[in-house]
Amino acid sequence: MNPVLRANLRSGGTRLFAAGAAIAVAVAFVVTSLLMVDAFSRTMESQAEAEAAGADLMVEVSGLVDDPEAPAALAEQVQDLDDVGDAQLIRSAFAPAEIGGRDGFLGVSELPEHLPVEFPEGRAAEAADEITVTEQFADAYDLTVGDAVTPEDPATGDAGDPYTVVGLISGIQRAGSAFVSSAGMDAFPEEAFPESIRVVLADTLHGDAGAQRIVQDQILELAPEASVLTHEEIVEAWLEDLSGTSDILVTIGLGFGAIAVFVAGLVITNTFGVLVASRMSTLALLRAVGATARQLKQATLTEGALLGIVGSAVGVVLGYGAAYGLGTAAQALWLEDFASVRLTAVAVVMGLALGTVVTAAASLFPALRAGRTSPMQALRPADVAPAEGGVPRVRTTIGAVLAVLGLGSVAAAAALTSPLLGVAGATLGFLGVLLAARAIVPAVVRGLGLLLARITGGEVPRLVAQNARQTPGRLTTTTSALLIGVTLVVTMTVGAATAQRSLDEEQADRYPVDAAVASTDVGAAVDAEDAVTGSATVPGEPAEVTAEDGTEAPAQVVAASTETVAGIARRDDLLPEPGQALLSASFYEGEQPVAQWGETATVTLKAAGEEPLQVQGEMAGWLPSGTVVVSSAAGWDLQEAEGQTWMRFSDTATVDEVMQVSGTLTDVAGEETPATVEAALSRASISGVIDTVLLVVLILLAASVVVAVIGVSNTLALSVFERRREAALLRALGLSRGGVRRLVSTEAVLMAVVALLLGGGLGVFFGWAGVTSLVAEDVMGVALAVPWGRLGLIAAAALAAAVVASALPARALGRTQPAAGLSQE
Repeated sequence: MNPVLRANLRSGGTRLFAAGAAIAVAVAFVVTSLLMVDAFSRTMESQAEAEAAGADLMVEVSGLVDDPEAPAALAEQVQDLDDVGDAQLIRSAFAPAEIGGRDGFLGVSELPEHLPVEFPEGRAAEAADEITVTEQFADAYDLTVGDAVTPEDPATGDAGDPYTVVGLISGIQRAGSAFVSSAGMDAFPEEAFPESIRVVLADTLHGDAGAQRIVQDQILELAPEASVLTHEEIVEAWLEDLSGTSDILVTIGLGFGAIAVFVAGLVITNTFGVLVASRMSTLALLRAVGATARQLKQATLTEGALLGIVGSAVGVVLGYGAAYGLGTAAQALWLEDFASVRLTAVAVVMGLALGTVVTAAASLFPALRAGRTSPMQALRPADVAPAEGGVPRVRTTIGAVLAVLGLGSVAAAAALTSPLLGVAGATLGFLGVLLAARAIVPAVVRGLGLLLARITGGEVPRLVAQNARQTPGRLTTTTSALLIGVTLVVTMTVGAATAQRSLDEEQADRYPVDAAVASTDVGAAVDAEDAVTGSATVPGEPAEVTAEDGTEAPAQVVAASTETVAGIARRDDLLPEPGQALLSASFYEGEQPVAQWGETATVTLKAAGEEPLQVQGEMAGWLPSGTVVVSSAAGWDLQEAEGQTWMRFSDTATVDEVMQVSGTLTDVAGEETPATVEAALSRASISGVIDTVLLVVLILLAASVVVAVIGVSNTLALSVFERRREAALLRALGLSRGGVRRLVSTEAVLMAVVALLLGGGLGVFFGWAGVTSLVAEDVMGVALAVPWGRLGLIAAAALAAAVVASALPARALGRTQPAAGLSQE
């Protein structure tokens, strides 16, 4: 072994621990992502294989629907082929239904005869009045064997003949909600449509890939316009449908993994830079006794490679443990059939290779610096490190150009609705900011230190300002690691808040009232619900609506004042102007609608004992069926008892809470009373999706942030070795141990403040531009939202992380003895 390498490992083993931890965390993140995506893909594959099991070929008959008899005729022709054992035409249908005493929507299909399924309870449907449902469907509607499911005729709304649940099916994820026999499909109130023909080959040919291709050609000769898939093609098609997001999962997982690796690379580069600086005298002595520059470079590079191998191996073990825990939790809480996590060669090789290459590359520049060490440096007295020099002009210029080009591209992406341009621009712009940070960060830290010194009158902040000018490189590299984490977290937080606000404004435009019911008897009941923040009673009166062509329809006319709905409406211009009205969607539907979709309708409102009122009506989908809202009733005597109750839900209400209130409305007002909670459901669904996505992304970012904090702690810890003489000199001049500790802590806090200021500004810009680049202006306007509360928590977390990261280095530097620190050794 290279003797220089042995010396480096003996002297720097403990100092390399934090750098090894950084690469281990980054590699663990990548390995976890790869293993979870592999388990997810195998889960989808097993589900697709299970649903395709029993079928040799699948004939899609969507191209034959012009002739209603063609699918059945083709099934008979396929059945007559010599190599075919069975050809079953599968039909499906959809209709509203009463399911377990609740309104719902029912999708049924015929259960393939050769599909191997399990029945945890009961059996398959056989008679015309029997139905079998999936376990997921049963859980959603609290169904058990023996319960009734009653479909309705979509055209008339009349209830059809009920079906009795005779069994529950497990293991089917993609198929319909429920299954009936052929006779049961014939009895369904909505006409069934042909979906596919499942073909099973005869006897020994079943499962033979060659025989499948032969029969595939024969079927195509019978119906050239049909799509015929072999078993393998069925699985591939269903996999594409089921796991179409797997590529996205890989991209997201590896994308955040790449960020963590990039941050780890910065940490390792800084670690080796400080190590080389702390070893300068030793390296110079080695040169003086005969070591060559090549030996010094090779020793440093090999040290980096060994650190990468060890750290990567630890990362692979940690990644496998994390993935195994997540997979076990998924099986217990989410999906019983989720495939078990297994360690793959790809994950191991990629984790080891990635960590080793990144660490070796990160040690390259420090190795070159070590190789340039002069033997004469061993003869120089050890003193406080000289100032690093001014701002590097070339680096700063390149960084400024890249930042302008990148940030300009982000702005252009927002204007052109081009997310790919936005991602490329953000990457380029942020790289430019990192390069230009050498000219920004030390100056800002120095200014903050001087400002703090002027405010407090203390000397410690002034010393921090001096250090910023003395060692700007170390200060910039340390801040950069934290800057990446802050920028990413703020970007996602502001992006989520902006998307939420933009969607809220879009929702408010379409649904200005969260819920409404054509009754005034529900006020006390809904006010008792935690999800409801307020309700208002709007007076009304039964009436008739007459169109210009004489078409009439019953209605409930209501009129609300601005004061009445002030705390309920989500936008101020809810109420119509005099002479105008809002019509519920029910007036635009049916065989004889009062108004036509997309057109302003002139209608006349008539009520007993009242003067007719002619208004210009526009559709409002948020109103209960049969409702007309006017701004003035022209002297009509509207009564609260004949009116409606309008409600507003909490912004944090969940879908379950909204459905609970909907059930309360039904219980109190009755099933026949028109009511609508679609607006609240839509808002709750969107809010839940955004919160879930934000939570997942922040968890993914946690690895990068952890690496960044390790980097801050690592750099500060290693800086203790190059600042011992500085600390000893300060102690000799009268600075206490506590003062030395405050010096390190204050420096860390000021670096965190700079990272928050710079990263916060970039994050707000990136968050707004990211959402804007995803949404066309004619689809939805984007309104910037800055969640100051969440950003405050992020700032507090960053400052706390800086304090924690500096605690041990500050304590170590504070223990420096003046005599020991001023020695020549």
